[in-house]
Amino acid sequence: MKLYHFTSPLHVDGCLKNGIIKGVIPIYKDGKYGLIPGFQWLTSNPEFHQEWANTEYTTLPYDRTEYRLTVVIPKAARDRLFRWLDICDKLPIDEAMNAYGDPGNWYIFKGRIKPAWIRRVEKKKVG
Repeated sequence: MKLYHFTSPLHVDGCLKNGIIKGVIPIYKDGKYGLIPGFQWLTSNPEFHQEWANTEYTTLPYDRTEYRLTVVIPKAARDRLFRWLDICDKLPIDEAMNAYGDPGNWYIFKGRIKPAWIRRVEKKKVG
């Protein structure tokens, strides 16, 4: 199954060397925010314009969509791949989480996405 992971210039080399490993699911429970580590974010939407990365919603000094990694999840690992909308209602998340972007295209993968599963790296064209 071919999916995409978007990342910044600061993180692309780490993804290629170590795999995609730093993903978390943000949660909100009892008035407190937290993180569930070990879940990597993917999308079926290949467009470089990702609404969730809109600069209006972040204060990060870099573009989180400057690089698009094409990822192929092997059949043997697909039991750890989940459609976000199939599982998000089972998690204590802030309802705003699905308000931006296209959550119908989002996937999460439990565990490490190995470097060998990254089949292509493309940099966003400027202009």
